[in-house]
Amino acid sequence: MPHKNINRRNFLQQGAIITGGVALTPLVGYASPKTVTAQSELADEPMWYQRPLRMLQTVLREPDATNYNAQAVVDYMLKTDCNTLVVNAGGIVDFFQNPLPAANINTFMGKNDILRDITNACHSAGIKVIGRVDFRGVEEKIFRQFPDWFSYEETGKPIQLGYTKPQLYASCYTSYHRNEHAEKFIKYIVGEYDIDGIWHNSIGVGGICHCSRCKAAYKAKTGADLPVYATASDEDLKQYMVWKSEVADQHMRRMKETVKAFGKEKAYSAEVFSMFESGGKVDSGIDLYNAREHFDYLVSVAFLTENSEHIHYEDLNYANTIVRFLKSMAPEKEAVILYGGNGTAHRYVMDPPQDLKIWLWEGLSAGGRFWNCSFTGQYPDATHDRRNAYNHQDTYSFIKKYEHLLAHQVPVANVGIYYSRPTRLFYRNKPPEGDSFDEAIKGIERVLAENHIPYHFIPDDQISTDRLKKYKAIIMPDVKCLSENEVALLQNFVAGGGKLLATYETSLYSEDGLPKKDFGLADAFGCHFTGKKVNTRKDCYQYINDPSHPIVSPDSGKTELLINAGFTLLCEAEPSAKKICTYTPLVHNQPPEKAWTNEWAKELPTVLEHDYQKGKVIYFANQPDQVTHAMGHPDMSNLILRGIQYLAGEANLPVTTNAPESVHLGLTKSAKTEGEYILSLVNTTSGQGRPVRRLVPVNEIKVVLNLPGSSLKKFEVMKSQGECKVEVRNGKVEVAVEKLEDYFSLFVKMGI
Repeated sequence: MPHKNINRRNFLQQGAIITGGVALTPLVGYASPKTVTAQSELADEPMWYQRPLRMLQTVLREPDATNYNAQAVVDYMLKTDCNTLVVNAGGIVDFFQNPLPAANINTFMGKNDILRDITNACHSAGIKVIGRVDFRGVEEKIFRQFPDWFSYEETGKPIQLGYTKPQLYASCYTSYHRNEHAEKFIKYIVGEYDIDGIWHNSIGVGGICHCSRCKAAYKAKTGADLPVYATASDEDLKQYMVWKSEVADQHMRRMKETVKAFGKEKAYSAEVFSMFESGGKVDSGIDLYNAREHFDYLVSVAFLTENSEHIHYEDLNYANTIVRFLKSMAPEKEAVILYGGNGTAHRYVMDPPQDLKIWLWEGLSAGGRFWNCSFTGQYPDATHDRRNAYNHQDTYSFIKKYEHLLAHQVPVANVGIYYSRPTRLFYRNKPPEGDSFDEAIKGIERVLAENHIPYHFIPDDQISTDRLKKYKAIIMPDVKCLSENEVALLQNFVAGGGKLLATYETSLYSEDGLPKKDFGLADAFGCHFTGKKVNTRKDCYQYINDPSHPIVSPDSGKTELLINAGFTLLCEAEPSAKKICTYTPLVHNQPPEKAWTNEWAKELPTVLEHDYQKGKVIYFANQPDQVTHAMGHPDMSNLILRGIQYLAGEANLPVTTNAPESVHLGLTKSAKTEGEYILSLVNTTSGQGRPVRRLVPVNEIKVVLNLPGSSLKKFEVMKSQGECKVEVRNGKVEVAVEKLEDYFSLFVKMGI
């Protein structure tokens, strides 16, 4: 029986655990992603989906079809400046008069045809329409008609989705239902209704399917029988996941080709979850690495809260984070965050309104677009809780007004965070430290965001000599898993003069997650792993061994010690390396009379600097990034900040400001027109805790932009709550903002 607390995302990640009933440790396993080059593919006349998207999705319930008012929906969209509607077409329940086999026409609709009515009304108003299709499963009455279209357990029992009510009968990537039937379905609605695109909802398939098609396809590919989850070895499941990711890729390609047969202007995209989730041992086989080439615009689900029993609010800058990541994956495509005014965990009432406004400005400041998803009612102002019906209007109206400037914006940065897919998958096995993949990255992001240092993500499959040379410093937050090719490229980057900051177990595992005896980057780090790691979470410290070093000198005049926390690797430094801080064994705090030591240890480094040929590395043998995220102690965050500034050079950073940490800064540039930039300031200053009740205005902010170009040709203040002065001094653009309430935006055109 499925676990009562499971949700759709967990089902996709851990489907085999649910259907098999046996919990095994997670396992790394994916087909190797194709190497891609992040080059702009923007045409002179971009498609509509390559322009700034202002989307509304109405996920209609069956009764919403009663007295459906298409014109009222359009009027609301025009009032809130939406330019695209995503609306139910069908799959589980059809919102059109479906003549195809397996039709399940909404009985509340009667003889009406909602898809036709809303498409005609939207097109008359110049609004694009995307049909939402969902082939994850069907009701029992459909399954009984076509039982060989669907998924089965190894016992021959049909697989049902335990998180849905009623429990839908599931289908898999190879099934007739998700392929031949889906193909006919999509061809019919695109051809008959002339919709502008397809949104493939719930594309992911969890667990292991043992239908006849899967058995035959797996046998033909591998020569083996499908593994049974409860008894399969790790290697068997790894092989299965390689195959599954391949068939998932084939399925996405087939669906996109079906849509594109009607013209390249028809858009195709589908649902992909967070950049941080490691998933289960057997999951959907789909992430942004293999999905990005198939989708015309990239969408990531990014609600303020999870659809789960235990509610927590995502970090306010997460919308900014996910846009940066999407832009790093495919800078030529629109990066869209899918959120909702009424959220996803409690869909009948609003999400905190001030948090949502910050959420949108944060996403916009990185060049992002928005998809407001409403789950109840015909549209957000025609449902039970209408308090957030116009929450997005300011942002959408701003994007509409300045579309000519906002189009094709990508983040500007000369500091890069290395993002490793194999390391993310490594965390399917819970490490002894008990932390998760996101913590180290979020710790680094916190330091960068609070100190207004722009950054990119560098996906591991886009690494190249030319790509690495773009950055003054590259940050590797506990990037455990590296291939030999990655190690060589990174080592050559440093040898040629590059600067690298790395933490903890970076390069201590192969790309397959297998442990190494020593760091792959040991030569660059200037130290070697002894094979021992220690728990330094409590009563542990770092001795400042080199008090004159720039990353500790602001503190060393008043302290000999800094905090140590998390875990620490015991490493031996090369004679050529500088031991900035050293590991001190635990000093018990009880009884206080005995809480002392004769001498602070100075042998094993926790922080060191190493000059490797022409380049330089700062290596942390402990977890300053994870600790910064978990507890935020200033010793750890200051070490990271000063390390980045020391490596990159403060004078080389593209922006400096006197704004407080609670003001987040965005800097983007046009991917089409050289010399065009947009500076954004997002105010998150408020009272203690979440959600945010009220923003506190910030006054007298100064920003200095260090941009390439011979002169400032023109500028335009796009949004400001007070006076703004812009002038050029010493070749830099100086911006003075009198008052920031929520969001400030400035367009700058530099001479080339």
